[in-house]
Amino acid sequence: MDRARRSLVGLACGLGGDTEAAKPIQILIADGHPIALDALARVFDQPGFSVIAGCGTCDEAIAVLRSHAADVLIFDFDVPPDGLSIVRDINRHHPGTRAVLFTSAASDVRIHDALELGVRGVVLKEMPPEALLQCVKKVHAGEQWLASGPRRLVERRRQAHDPEGKRRRAGLTGRETDIVKLVARGLLNQEIAKRLDVKEGTLKIHLHNIYRKLNVESRLALTLYVQGKGVL
Repeated sequence: MDRARRSLVGLACGLGGDTEAAKPIQILIADGHPIALDALARVFDQPGFSVIAGCGTCDEAIAVLRSHAADVLIFDFDVPPDGLSIVRDINRHHPGTRAVLFTSAASDVRIHDALELGVRGVVLKEMPPEALLQCVKKVHAGEQWLASGPRRLVERRRQAHDPEGKRRRAGLTGRETDIVKLVARGLLNQEIAKRLDVKEGTLKIHLHNIYRKLNVESRLALTLYVQGKGVL
């Protein structure tokens, strides 16, 4: 079956019968591998779903969307030339279609790009078919569904751009944060105390509390902790 024919797989699904009563979720599948297209079509060959097409390229998927409304797009990054281009087209022309990324790359940084573009679900290819079914149902209902790996990736990216949140999670006060910044810059206690207008004895108490909260034992360990963990 060539690509042109594959892009029409399932167009007849849902035609005839009482389609108004059933109202299945209309699904468009885009994947660069013919075997994956066939496998995904079989996953959704059950009541409540209707695969309107299986496409091997972005152009094919975009062409199908021009004439057949889809509730949910299931795509992979490897759809030539770039799976995300289908999502961009959806954002411009088909705001009612929700996108689900089906990928084998749990730590791919492009997952963050996909979510920024509005992708509502991420399912890993190593997961059971039931996970994909659940994701599609949730996304179709207006919710977000992310596999645990991508969810952790997103959380790490969010934390990397949330320095105030990092400080709170470390349990540091505002004054302690100021001290850590100055220690990490190599300033001595006397210099830090002068800048912050506190006594050296008070500064040592602050440092003791900082060491305890961050579980470090020296100024060098504190500096290395800041560099490695990005607390500030």
